[in-house]
Amino acid sequence: MTKAIKKTEENSNAVSEVAPEEPKVAPTAPTTAPTFQRRSEPNVIYIGKKGVMAYVLSAVLQLSQTPFIVIKSRGRAISVAVDVSQVLINRFGEGKFFIKETNLATEAIHTPEGIIRNVSTCDIIVARKA
Repeated sequence: MTKAIKKTEENSNAVSEVAPEEPKVAPTAPTTAPTFQRRSEPNVIYIGKKGVMAYVLSAVLQLSQTPFIVIKSRGRAISVAVDVSQVLINRFGEGKFFIKETNLATEAIHTPEGIIRNVSTCDIIVARKA
């Protein structure tokens, strides 16, 4: 007899115990949903490098869901924030929106070289008329 046959004969003589097969259950979803942290408030629009109309459309969408929005900008983007608020009120608002409040401030920003720079900031609060 060859080695392969001997091994099969040994395996056939041995009594093997097989555990009963457990019913397979589909994996379940976790009970708690993952939490995502929002970086900003839902009614705040940060002005950056996009065009004016991109921010105006975002503001119109948010004003349809919330009673007011805050348009935040700093530095050179302040002029874009003013343009966004005026286009929103005069062209898209049709008398529906008004400027509720305007806040101006200065932030001291530390550069990597250790220099402190003063940067102007502007918050324009636009609200829906009742």
